Amino acid sequence: MKKNNLLKVLTISFLIFVVLSWIIPAGMYSNGTFSSGDPAPLGILDLVSMPIATFTNFCGYGILVLIIGGFYGVLEATGMFKSVVEKMSHSVEKKKKAFMITTIILFAVLSSLTGSSYVLLILVPLFAAVLLELGYDKISSLTATIGSILVGSMACTYGFNVNGYINYYMGINDLNNQMITKVILLVLLTLLLILFVLKHAKKVEAKAKSMDKKEAVKVVETKVEKKKEIAKKATTTKKKTTSKKPAKKTTKKTNNKRRTAAFAKADDVKVIKNKKEKSVWPFVIIFVLAFIFLLVACYNWRYSFNVGIFEEMYESITSFTIKDYPIFSNLIGAFSPLGYWAVNEVCMVLVFVTFLIGWIYSVKLDDMIDAFGKGAKKALKPAFYIVIANLMMSVLLSNQDTGSMYFTISNYLLEMTEDFNVFTTGLVSFIGGFFFNDMPYLISSLSSAFTTKITDSTLYPLVGLVMQSLHGLAMLILPTSAILLAGLSYFEVSYKEWFKYIWKYLAQILVVALLVCVIVALFI
Repeated sequence: MKKNNLLKVLTISFLIFVVLSWIIPAGMYSNGTFSSGDPAPLGILDLVSMPIATFTNFCGYGILVLIIGGFYGVLEATGMFKSVVEKMSHSVEKKKKAFMITTIILFAVLSSLTGSSYVLLILVPLFAAVLLELGYDKISSLTATIGSILVGSMACTYGFNVNGYINYYMGINDLNNQMITKVILLVLLTLLLILFVLKHAKKVEAKAKSMDKKEAVKVVETKVEKKKEIAKKATTTKKKTTSKKPAKKTTKKTNNKRRTAAFAKADDVKVIKNKKEKSVWPFVIIFVLAFIFLLVACYNWRYSFNVGIFEEMYESITSFTIKDYPIFSNLIGAFSPLGYWAVNEVCMVLVFVTFLIGWIYSVKLDDMIDAFGKGAKKALKPAFYIVIANLMMSVLLSNQDTGSMYFTISNYLLEMTEDFNVFTTGLVSFIGGFFFNDMPYLISSLSSAFTTKITDSTLYPLVGLVMQSLHGLAMLILPTSAILLAGLSYFEVSYKEWFKYIWKYLAQILVVALLVCVIVALFI
């Protein structure tokens, strides 16, 4: 990846945003009624203050990525990461295509069911390492993990961060509304992604084999030429040049060079070796349980399924007293009930799990901290991009009382038709991805506009389906997609390379998404 390629793309996007702020009037919706005002241009000082404000407001996501990096840094120090990757890759070496398919389905389904995209980032380094070990290239591994997460969001079924907010703001009481359509969409998009990735991987493999053959031919030709040169020199070289003394000297130098190279390679990675080789199972069990726990803790069970057990547990713990003293509440500290956890709590659990695994595998505290720091250092760039990608949304949120140019754009497009229209709604949602890369913010800002314009409430689930589909599509390609930019940075894939690679798949799923939505509209 070219140096700072993503930063250039983001800078250009922000400059376009700044220019538009001088041209397009800022509008706002109030109880579904749109009112237009004057442009709200960004000045020179805003070019500095807004990025700072973005880091202030969204730094939690960056901290999460750094902690994930530190977590894997400690795993590398224990030797468990390498061991697990080798075991997984060896066990599926003859079925690597099946593993690729399983990875895509796993990430897409988990994303669709939970909506917890940021929690799923915990799995990315592990599965990416196995895919790379199996011989897949970086862009295929990126698509199978990060790409699948975004596809799952696009075809979200029960994910609260997408469907939950759509149902809440649109006043949809039935969680299962249009569920069959969403499942069909998820199956189609995932199937197309599998076929797309496998086709690309096949091309890469064929190209690699072709290159290997060419290199093999070159090696043979080089050896033949060397033999001819040696034979020629042997007939012309004098006898005194064949003495044994210089030969011993040359051999000694060669051995020294080899020994130095071996030491240099060994010093690259510091792995804490234990006297007895420990099993990987403690790590696997802790990792799986912690991951499942975080998925459960970050999903709103009360609103989605009217499950209140976690809130009841929270009340029991916080209200428990000994002689009117809330012992557990004060001992544990401030925390939210399970189902309401966010990035801060995820970071807290990851830190605890990191040091627990380090302790189990007998890593000294100093070595653990050092490994954590090195792992976090490797994650600095992805952490930076996952935060700065929220720049445009940060500007809009800071000016939400005075309106924004996006509302003017969306009102213009929506007013092109008298009633609900799949294509204008889809276009508004796709453009909304440039301004709001988080679905809850987009639906909360436009819900009153849709509910006022569309009086037939039976159309609201379809509106939500169109919005999540086209907004999710935008997150697969727009440079404001936080998870995409973090993924591109982590896998060292340039934005240009990603665009050239993914556009054919995007064209396919755009047709599929619009076709599904149009068919549903015809039968409502």
